[in-house]
Amino acid sequence: MRNASSNATQTQKLDTFEDALAKNLIVVLCGLFIVYVNGALVRVYFSVPSLRQEARYALYIHLVLNDMLLVKIAVMLHVLSYAPGFISVPLCYFFVLAIDAAFRNTPIILAGMAVERFVAVCLPLHHARLCTTNRAQVFNAATWCAGITPSLASLILSLKQRPPLFLTSNILCYHANLFSGPVHAMTTAAGNGICMAAVWVTLFYTYMHVLWTARAASSKRGQAQKAQRTILLHAGQLLLCMLSYMSPLINVLMIAVFPRWRTKVLFGVFLLTHLLPRVLSPLIYGIRDQNFKKHIKNTLLCRAGTNSIKVHI
Repeated sequence: MRNASSNATQTQKLDTFEDALAKNLIVVLCGLFIVYVNGALVRVYFSVPSLRQEARYALYIHLVLNDMLLVKIAVMLHVLSYAPGFISVPLCYFFVLAIDAAFRNTPIILAGMAVERFVAVCLPLHHARLCTTNRAQVFNAATWCAGITPSLASLILSLKQRPPLFLTSNILCYHANLFSGPVHAMTTAAGNGICMAAVWVTLFYTYMHVLWTARAASSKRGQAQKAQRTILLHAGQLLLCMLSYMSPLINVLMIAVFPRWRTKVLFGVFLLTHLLPRVLSPLIYGIRDQNFKKHIKNTLLCRAGTNSIKVHI
């Protein structure tokens, strides 16, 4: 997400007033739509007691809330990038640290959801003991600790490099204005690379073991095949998440092909790689899951049917 506000910074001086207004209106409307859809998923979760008793849904709703936070901050920073010097440095640090942590949380949560499905299929006798909602909440808290730690290290390094007066100033709030230098770039790239490699290894390991279980035990074949599809879905969600990492490369390639449309390319890539995955990823999972699918339509349409959910569960 760190490229989102920097993209806006590159284009704001080139945009006419009409272009800037249109882009900000599109971003705000997309943000409201994403928050509305994800908010409907959250409402279903808290309206159905049985969902709150399963660990996988506790992990899933954490993913949804995490993406809602990320989208809100990204949209706000995009809009404020057209008003340079509006945000104080301490407030900017808070926003950037929060968005960086939320961005790192997504693949970790997906790995946790894959592990939960692996335990359910391959270790069914231990699933009720290992995969409890309390353990899921502990994992969610640990996810935030893991996500925020690299950002806190960057914050300490940045504060040592900046003069004291820097904290009292107002700046254009984006990542490169706070954190710069080759050391930070190398540590960030290394941390992201290690995290993504660990997540991909986890997904591959859990998928292969579920596959072997499906072949070995015919009685569990249906359940194992469903778990396989779920883990593959997590891999698809992770690929959507990785679009954000690839946005600089996509920008370079698209600008080389369409040099006259530089500002439109940067804005389109921002929508494609930073906002679109935040609605597709949780929504696809929610619609595919039968327990959510039963109630999500009424919730999205704000029908009163959701009030009767507790009676039927």
